[in-house]
Amino acid sequence: MKKKILLVDDIKEFRSLLKLLLSGDFDVVTAEDGEKALDMIENGCNPDVIVTDLLMPRMDGYQLIDNIRNREPWKKIPIIVLSNVDKADDRQRLAYNKGINTFLNKPFNTRELNEGLKKSLDQVLENVN
Repeated sequence: MKKKILLVDDIKEFRSLLKLLLSGDFDVVTAEDGEKALDMIENGCNPDVIVTDLLMPRMDGYQLIDNIRNREPWKKIPIIVLSNVDKADDRQRLAYNKGINTFLNKPFNTRELNEGLKKSLDQVLENVN
């Protein structure tokens, strides 16, 4: 059975492209912002990994990460951030402090994303065993 990725980004074309790239190996569901993603999770979407942007309207990635990390049933879901913030930017450090597993800058390399997904899923399996 394919692992489920919840992809959260406010740019529809980016969501569509990434879903196309990942759907061969994963079951990919999408949300246009953190509020929609949180609603999906609260209503039974059980992702194995969350891939999110940081800068979005309504509920940004930081708020989504806070909500996930502060709720018992979801706090161990791996979170990968795909964003275009500069590496020297404090926002990247802030994201790590909130408990993300991997940070990739846009534009990203698909090999790096696949490695981040594999690493995050391996961490989940280690925590279960």
